[in-house]
Amino acid sequence: MTPSTSLKASLATLAGVAIGALSITLTEPAQALGFTGSYAPSNFTLTNFNADGLVNTSGAPGSISLTGGNNGSGSLGFTGFLTTAAGNGLVSFNWNYSTQDTDAVFDPFGYVLDGEFFRLTNSRLTQQSGTISFDVALGETFGFGIFTTDNIFGRGSATISSFNAPDATPIPAPALLPGLIGLGLGVLRKRKTLGENPSFD
Repeated sequence: MTPSTSLKASLATLAGVAIGALSITLTEPAQALGFTGSYAPSNFTLTNFNADGLVNTSGAPGSISLTGGNNGSGSLGFTGFLTTAAGNGLVSFNWNYSTQDTDAVFDPFGYVLDGEFFRLTNSRLTQQSGTISFDVALGETFGFGIFTTDNIFGRGSATISSFNAPDATPIPAPALLPGLIGLGLGVLRKRKTLGENPSFD
């Protein structure tokens, strides 16, 4: 093997390692922080079924507030604020709930995942709060919802904050970046060394 061939082979090996590390680094999924980007309020849909609920997005991207129905019908209704997952990963948020009714059982709040409602509020308490996280897959429908069992005697309302959800764009993993930079410098040093002291193996 000539010095030139040995040098090229060594550099090709080092470059391959560097490219491999870079591709691994860039595969960590992004997380949207707050109601912004893929999860801006405009990318959600407000849905009412026998309800006159509403959403207040004036606090976005930090928070949004969802209020359930109270149309006087005396029958079941639902208000939802739903979107589509932009990636695979974890959704998490804080929630703070209150109701004008006598009991949260009449106006339960929770999250929706692919058409299924998961209640977060407990009965008997008119004010309560909590934190929740759950997994979603790309393309799944999810969001927030408030039922009203009777549409009378007052509404339930929840403020959602500290919202995080998987985004579509991968980002570099911070913990790997220093090593990647070091690897790049190592490649440069190796190239200089090989150029000055070529191998004849």
